[in-house]
Amino acid sequence: MPRPHTASADREGLSRSTQGAVAIIPARLQSTRLPEKALQDLGGAPLIVRVLERVRQATCFRDVWVATDSQRIADAVRGAGGQAVMTRADHASGLDRVAEAARILSGAPDPDPSAVFVNVQGDEPFVSPAGLDHLVRLYESPDVVMGTLAAPFPAWASPEDPNKVKLVRDRENRALYFSRSPIPSGVDPGAPRLLHVGVYAYRRRTLLELAKLESAPLERAERLEQLRALTNGIPIHVAVGDYESVGIDTPDDLDRARALWGEGRSRS
Repeated sequence: MPRPHTASADREGLSRSTQGAVAIIPARLQSTRLPEKALQDLGGAPLIVRVLERVRQATCFRDVWVATDSQRIADAVRGAGGQAVMTRADHASGLDRVAEAARILSGAPDPDPSAVFVNVQGDEPFVSPAGLDHLVRLYESPDVVMGTLAAPFPAWASPEDPNKVKLVRDRENRALYFSRSPIPSGVDPGAPRLLHVGVYAYRRRTLLELAKLESAPLERAERLEQLRALTNGIPIHVAVGDYESVGIDTPDDLDRARALWGEGRSRS
């Protein structure tokens, strides 16, 4: 049985969330291309619950929270035995919502600035648990302040597709750049293309610093939030593996996700 949730019970749990890596799944009710996306049915449960279940398959998290501005989403999460933290309704991005949640969850008098928070989008029911574990393992190095995931570029996808974000990295597995355009532009087999998987991990201090910064020109040009970090000299380490996921933004994406779910993709 899911444990009952009350304001006092939530507050008691929040202080424990600073210990070890914490996953935060931002989810808002309003979505332009797919209304009430987080509550759409996927295999008999709301999408946000499927994401929560998937993230829980990773072994690296001490705590998993859904950060939302919707009581309906919070109720769905809590009804499935999950934890929800209420955030403001006026956030412009998932980063801002995650940052507010991190401030709430770090309610101790002296929160650990090096604590690790992982931002998993609320429309990623096929996110790789192994990828999440790999991402968190990067933080065994104290030099890592921000990280993300990448996968070999799938043969079925076109590098020209602006919805498939590409990245290039240096020899230390730090991102050099992200783009919706094909990068690298050449065909040298020694420089294979990588597909960016939009999962991010941050030290607490880096997350809060990023949320305070204004959007950068490159960020606005590419419509890629992570370029705010690179523009401001914040390195992003990249965990690479077979971590390709399937995000859901449109009704067509939802139909595809339902087909994949029926084929058992959720168990792979």
